[in-house]
Amino acid sequence: MGAVASVLRAAVSGLLAWLLIQALLFALVQSVPGGPAAALAGEFATRETQAAVTRSFGLDTPLPQQFISFVANMAQGDWGISYQFRRPVAGLIAERLAPTLLLMLSALSIALVAGRALGLWAAAHARGGALVAAAAAAAYALPVFWVGQLLMIGLGLELRWFPLAGVTDPRGTATGFAAVLDIAWHAVLPVTTLALQQTAFFLTVTYSKARIEMAQGYVRAARARGLAERAILRGHVARNVSPQLATAALNRIGMLFTGAVLVETLFAWPGLGRLLSSAILNRDHPVLLGAFALIVAMVIASSVAADIVQARLDPRIASAADGAR
Repeated sequence: MGAVASVLRAAVSGLLAWLLIQALLFALVQSVPGGPAAALAGEFATRETQAAVTRSFGLDTPLPQQFISFVANMAQGDWGISYQFRRPVAGLIAERLAPTLLLMLSALSIALVAGRALGLWAAAHARGGALVAAAAAAAYALPVFWVGQLLMIGLGLELRWFPLAGVTDPRGTATGFAAVLDIAWHAVLPVTTLALQQTAFFLTVTYSKARIEMAQGYVRAARARGLAERAILRGHVARNVSPQLATAALNRIGMLFTGAVLVETLFAWPGLGRLLSSAILNRDHPVLLGAFALIVAMVIASSVAADIVQARLDPRIASAADGAR
């Protein structure tokens, strides 16, 4: 019952946080110069036309009332109509979400595996490991957009190893497994761009935690028993690093969305990030609010999941929480 209550409390807190953030975003979007009436009627429409549009869409009601209607409609599956595409926002976001998740989850998986392996290796090798950790810290500071441009120029334009844009070959008619390979080939550059910075982050987290663990008494005791360094690293240190690494991975969802917006714009990847940037340029308020609502919900959900996973993997956290209650 204690675990269920904790999950329920976390869910309620997450919902309240989502409502607060969404209310602030709603007020910010509605206060943009020009407003939704100008976007709907056109910048050169007369004041009478804009006033008629404002009344027909209920934009003349108080802002709190508009927000309550917005949330109520979202709960019923009505996310509004895109000003730019004249289509339901929910359908647009559903179409663009899959490419974004493919990009994000691929980059996160690669970064997690590579960062963990390199971080453990660096922790086990004092001299070379410090250099690797320093290089990872420098790589983490590199802007994603700049890294993507380097990869595009070097591997795309100069060597012509990988395509520069899109998710599939527009001239191709591949089906089945060939279509999967085509998507994977187009994903190499954007996934690599997004994964490099995340790999540096996970390497740094693993290295720092592993160095702390290797100074603990249980590691000295294992060495005294004659266990090999590799066995100690894989069987003991790596296991104790896992809770912090799992939590860090879930907490990276927000940063991954930020990186995805830049990467999708650079490589013309037809995902949620590119839809969001297009909505900002075209003042497509329903798409903006719908996309932000989904992104904020996913970030909050991943943060709640991170706390739950860490408590499950590290009994000391759960015990501390029980003691506080």
